[in-house]
Amino acid sequence: MIMDSEKPISSLGFSHACWSLIRLSRFDRYNSLLALFPSIFTTLLAGALRLRQNPNEVSLGFVFSQALKCALHCYVFSGAGMVWNDWIDCDIDAKVERTKNRPLASGQVRVSHALIWMAIQYLAAGAILRSAVDNPSVLGFALAFETIGTAWYPFGKRPAARKWYIYPQFVLGALGLPLVVSGWAAIYYPERLGLLESIQRALPLSFLMFIWTLYYNTAYSYQDVGDDRKLDVHSMYVLAGQNIHAFIVALGVLVLGNIIWVLVDVESTWLWFSWMGVWTIAYFSQFHQFDPARPETGGFVHKQNVKLGVWAVFACMVEVLLAGM
Repeated sequence: MIMDSEKPISSLGFSHACWSLIRLSRFDRYNSLLALFPSIFTTLLAGALRLRQNPNEVSLGFVFSQALKCALHCYVFSGAGMVWNDWIDCDIDAKVERTKNRPLASGQVRVSHALIWMAIQYLAAGAILRSAVDNPSVLGFALAFETIGTAWYPFGKRPAARKWYIYPQFVLGALGLPLVVSGWAAIYYPERLGLLESIQRALPLSFLMFIWTLYYNTAYSYQDVGDDRKLDVHSMYVLAGQNIHAFIVALGVLVLGNIIWVLVDVESTWLWFSWMGVWTIAYFSQFHQFDPARPETGGFVHKQNVKLGVWAVFACMVEVLLAGM
């Protein structure tokens, strides 16, 4: 529903005002699901590993409850990040066809209300993570990294970032590290692993999340290539230039290679077939479907990766159940 941008929010119904805030945080869209995957993958895989190593120390209920807490943290924090992104990018969004009707760009939500909404979500996300991660060093690292990364992300789209070879996808991908580290700590928190050891254990999955983000977000941003060029918006597809299709394929192959790195230590036949096998087939289909002459096919790649993420979560849940038997 597109509301009159000239009408102050106080004259809108309460339900419309709430809906505008929900839209501002993208809670009405599938995009926010992508923020959940790093923590869910980590908690479930770490949970399965711990169930096999020390079945008497943890339960299935513990693993799934920790995964839920970490997922809620990511979802709420992502909502706060979306508000920040739309506030910084308000001038750009208003000039891009796909984003011109976002609540801040179209004037449906006041800036003051948006910032209050962002603060509420930020505080709630911190409280949720605190309940899951009883490790001050990991908790501090995760919240600081997420805050700095989220704050910097929209500035990575600006032309000034180009001379530093910083792309917004780099920042977004790097945000997987604190999510994976906190997800690992949520399962192994009784051991109070040091921060450096937690980061070391998280590296394979963190790198997978980084490359995966580059892949699907580059395809996603390519949808706006026409408007972005007019506005001089900075994105990874600029690096690829005319070789965007080969670039997408190369990133996809790297994603598949990094899944192998993650699964080598897990030693699960089920995950080799359900995760690696399914993603490999799907990626070759995406390579075929992506067409640089039709930027909207970047949206197809993006949506397909959300579905693959949901499938991988299911596969990891089954892995936990198998480990707990």
